[in-house]
Amino acid sequence: MRKTLLALALTMGAVASTAGPAEAAGVPAVRGAADVSGYARDGFRPQFIPDAGLPYNDSALAPRVDPNPHDEHGVRLFQYNGQTYDHPVAQAQWGLSNLRTYLANRDRLFLDRAVAQAQRNIDRRVESRAAWWYPYEFDFPRCAQMPVIHAPWFSAMAQGQLLSLFTRLAAVTGEQKWRQAADRTFASLLLPPETGLPWASWVDDAGHLWFEEYPLTPGVTGERVLNGHIFALYGVYDYWRHTSDQRAAALFDGAATTLRRHVPTTFRAPQWASRYSIGCPSSYAGYHPVHIGQLLKTYEMTRAPVFAAMADLFREDYPAPAVSGAVIFSGGAHVGYRFSSAGAVLEQKSLTLSRQSQANADQRVRILGRGIYYRITNGALAGFLIPETPGERYLLGAVVRHTYTPQRTLSFGPGTYTAHMYGPGWQVTESKTFTFPRSSAAPFGATAWVNGTMSYQITAGVYAGYWLPAADGLTPAT
Repeated sequence: MRKTLLALALTMGAVASTAGPAEAAGVPAVRGAADVSGYARDGFRPQFIPDAGLPYNDSALAPRVDPNPHDEHGVRLFQYNGQTYDHPVAQAQWGLSNLRTYLANRDRLFLDRAVAQAQRNIDRRVESRAAWWYPYEFDFPRCAQMPVIHAPWFSAMAQGQLLSLFTRLAAVTGEQKWRQAADRTFASLLLPPETGLPWASWVDDAGHLWFEEYPLTPGVTGERVLNGHIFALYGVYDYWRHTSDQRAAALFDGAATTLRRHVPTTFRAPQWASRYSIGCPSSYAGYHPVHIGQLLKTYEMTRAPVFAAMADLFREDYPAPAVSGAVIFSGGAHVGYRFSSAGAVLEQKSLTLSRQSQANADQRVRILGRGIYYRITNGALAGFLIPETPGERYLLGAVVRHTYTPQRTLSFGPGTYTAHMYGPGWQVTESKTFTFPRSSAAPFGATAWVNGTMSYQITAGVYAGYWLPAADGLTPAT
């Protein structure tokens, strides 16, 4: 079931609680009688992102024909245990995809489909404590240690993604109904748990604010799903961007602070794929790149380098394995391996080369408890995995690249560093060596493993346009 939900997910300082522009425009702001409060805030403030860079806007355009289940109104449906259901997250994501496609081609078909997804959820809403909630009508058996969540249930992920859809429809169409839906949906994320009533936000004993994807009871049974928390954060960001509501800025800060405190420890699995949630702490290779992309987007939304550094750390722990290309072998001895799923050596094969050679690989993968290996597809070591070793065995090209918006800053300690430019075949075409007598800094716009070595793409200064290999004395700002 969790894999099915993943497929759906992949398709697709202190601030006072004051009145925002909604009230100034004559639209009453919705406030809970007892808003969620008392959560830690490290001072992360949302920053403006252009439309093209907004969450979800980097996905593929929606096709004209929906290959997934839908009804006669074009509303996306979800099939589970032989029955068909409305699924708020699937409908929110399909609506956002169609809205983005409409803005790209101005074909009314896509706007109508986005509207249909939004309207279905408004029609199905549950009203509680002056907020709107969007129910799931099927029981969900989570991992073994977590209790089944019974229908009807609600989700911060659904609340947040529908908040993004309603907010963007309000911006595109100017229609008051979407602004009202956004206001009432945002109100749901302000409310604390209350027995017998829908809720989606809670504060743990350490004072950390959570947007709960599977709200059952807060506390030890709160699952605290990483991707669901961040998807809800996207909705809060969208609402802030459209309204400048300072309550949204406060929630944004609290939710980002929770990420800062928990991602490097609670969710990180060193040298392996990150954990899905606190309640279900298994690592899921499919969710790991989702987490990385979300942390990079959080960096864009906050401009706080700590989130880009977290994304880089996750990438180093478990880089995306779907990488192919030519592997260069130096002259000398090489050993290929076959491993069990637990990382035990099942078979090995030795090869000695009299001179440099190369072979093709179709994966660059982390082996459990070991390093990074290439899976060779031809030649004497075909079918074996060989360890990545810069200068001895390395994949040509820049792979597993991260780009940063805005650019980040790299600090140079006193010392000598050599950077490189590469030609179309990723052979070095030019090198530049420079000695810094004192500490310095330069901006970089991307990082990648270039010919087997983690490197920074420098954008200004003495190394502008060069790739600078990571070395002692080089430190990206965090």
